Amino acid sequence: MDDDALVGTRVLVIGGNREEAESLRAQLTSAGSPSVDLVPSVDLVAAQAAAAQPQVILVLGDTDPEAVRVRLDPLGLDTGPPVVPVHDLAVEGKPLGASGVRRLSLLLEHRAMRSRLAELEAIVASQALSAFRDTETIRLDALGRLALAAEYRDDNSPEHTQRVGALAARMARHLGQDDRLVGLVRQGAPLHDLGKIAIPDSILLKPGKLEPEEFEVVKTHAVLGARVVADSGSEVFEVAQRIIRSHHERWDGSGYPDGLEGDAIPLEARLVHVADVFDVLVHERPYKEAWSVEDAAGEIRAGAGTQFDPDVVAAFDALGAGSWTAGLQSS
Repeated sequence: MDDDALVGTRVLVIGGNREEAESLRAQLTSAGSPSVDLVPSVDLVAAQAAAAQPQVILVLGDTDPEAVRVRLDPLGLDTGPPVVPVHDLAVEGKPLGASGVRRLSLLLEHRAMRSRLAELEAIVASQALSAFRDTETIRLDALGRLALAAEYRDDNSPEHTQRVGALAARMARHLGQDDRLVGLVRQGAPLHDLGKIAIPDSILLKPGKLEPEEFEVVKTHAVLGARVVADSGSEVFEVAQRIIRSHHERWDGSGYPDGLEGDAIPLEARLVHVADVFDVLVHERPYKEAWSVEDAAGEIRAGAGTQFDPDVVAAFDALGAGSWTAGLQSS
């Protein structure tokens, strides 16, 4: 088990029998939690939460999570700690385990980042879109803050967005794009999944296959993220907007949200599409194991002319494995 996934995280466990609760406490403590308090019934949860100030409440057994939420937040202001049924973190009914602890850690990170979204949007509005929005330094500062939010919203790897930006920029350079566009792609690509901040954790962190209606919710992240950076009057934000909105469009026109086809898809988005899919394939996610670099590259090649721009795939292929896996190296 990851012995630092929950470092600094205070937990309150409610319900279940004593043996279950003690076993869960041992797992959470081994994952780094400095404080795990056990509460036997809903009647005691408000007083114990006030005393312990937990950052998350885990519910065992047949205790009703909604009853816990009502006790902690009777006015429905969403001000209390998240209330999470333990069975939602487990896989196929097995004990919580290391994967469940990681999902819990991700859920808490994502909740914290969502609470910062309003602040980040205010930064864009007051800095990048204010009377000072013609100042490049302020624009880039806002971009960096938004990119940080996008990193933490990613499923399992905060470095994903930066790797995507680096690989997309290298492909742009190989295609003969000038330094200006290469730099804009490198700066804008890390925002590609910014809209996932608005997607509920119950869908974004689901370990299994999404239901059709759940996937429709996920698809909204392209439009929602593009709205955050729209109308800035800044070239780098305009590039970021095109990437965010169109990086799930497919060369054959079967992508989303606009069903664009071929060259109608912005080049920046076509580059990020290849880089994003490759990086997702070679890294573990809650819903999949990591692929080998060779298998992932084969999948990219197989998608040329249908999912991906053939010229971008050719550029990807020409770069080779050393460049595909170059991590955060510059373009």
